[in-house]
Amino acid sequence: PACFSFLAGVRSHAERTRPFWAFNMIRAMLSLALIFAAFATVHAAAASTAQVTSAVPGLRVGAKPDDPSCPDAGAESHIGCDDPIRGGHPFDLWELARSWTPGFCGSSRRMCGKQECDVSSMIPALTLHGMWPSYATPVDGNTAAENEVDVAAPRRSLREDASVGTSGGKCFWPQMCTKPVWFPKSSPWTYDPSLLPKGPEYEALAPAWYSDGLGSHEWPKHGTCAAWADGTGTTKGLDQKGYYDAMFALAKAEGTPNALVDAMGGSLPLKELQDLFGGAKRVALGCTPRCELVQVLTCYAQGEGTEASPAGLGERADCPCTGVRDSHYDNSCAEAHACAEVKILSPEQTGCGGGGPKPGPGPPHKCTGDVQCCPGVKGPACSTDSDCSGEAGCDHCAHSGYCTDQPRPNRD
Repeated sequence: PACFSFLAGVRSHAERTRPFWAFNMIRAMLSLALIFAAFATVHAAAASTAQVTSAVPGLRVGAKPDDPSCPDAGAESHIGCDDPIRGGHPFDLWELARSWTPGFCGSSRRMCGKQECDVSSMIPALTLHGMWPSYATPVDGNTAAENEVDVAAPRRSLREDASVGTSGGKCFWPQMCTKPVWFPKSSPWTYDPSLLPKGPEYEALAPAWYSDGLGSHEWPKHGTCAAWADGTGTTKGLDQKGYYDAMFALAKAEGTPNALVDAMGGSLPLKELQDLFGGAKRVALGCTPRCELVQVLTCYAQGEGTEASPAGLGERADCPCTGVRDSHYDNSCAEAHACAEVKILSPEQTGCGGGGPKPGPGPPHKCTGDVQCCPGVKGPACSTDSDCSGEAGCDHCAHSGYCTDQPRPNRD
């Protein structure tokens, strides 16, 4: 009734109110035009995202591409789940992990006891750690648990234990998989080192596999999941020999960049090191708290398990931010202001014997005045946030073990 009274009033005083009526009509039309324009923009953005998604190399159709940045790089701890593929979560990503052998050997005194860390025979190159089935997007670990899939101990956390609860219910990679239906009875399911490629070339490519028995850990934990190409276990994946053949062929094809070998005994800027492997989105780099390179991880698509796209390694792909580039184990070199320069140890600098001194804890401070934390410079060593609270310019204790000026990333 009020509306009708208002309209009646407008009609009875038409001449006096026409300018205001016209103004209100124009304003309403403009509002509608703005609403339609906003809707069209959102629709176009969604279509553009869909087009970009399908164009991202190495990602399946419908996969969400990364944001341009990964503000939480190197700051998170993640977990895997036992046998989640059988529970309905087939993997869609491969990770090739290779060690910079001197960095690995120098990361802890106890590593010096390994045969690959004998200074007289240590190989200054990227050597094979493993090839890991993974998820481009983490799956629901709580759902996996309902499907009788056990949550396993973390593979990647260097500082703390993790669980599905502390990781928001997410499972980031499969491990300890059971035998799928298709797997041939004639092919060994338990670890069989006789299936490894033979010859000095392969022993140099993966010394830990031949001299220190790394395969006895890698095959049960990660290789068994390579046998699964779908959630039913009926589509053929990789048997043990096929897994080794694919992994060694990939490691050989990737090789070691000459610039990395040339930098041995010195250091490289983080960005320059990332660029050797295609840029920050194409690689994860693991470092010690002293910014010594330990591991290089690159990512690859998983085939669809069809005749046109058989299960197994696909094209090189961007490493997802969530699960790989934000992992402290995988990408600690890239944590905010942890390592502006990354040291490339030589065999003599490992502390496992030989004459060269081991590099110090990091580049000198260049902050002005009494400021202890500033962009591009590591702050004082710390173990908790309280160690940084009284230091000028410092915000918190980073996973690197040093105070940083950077605020904690928003993890909502």
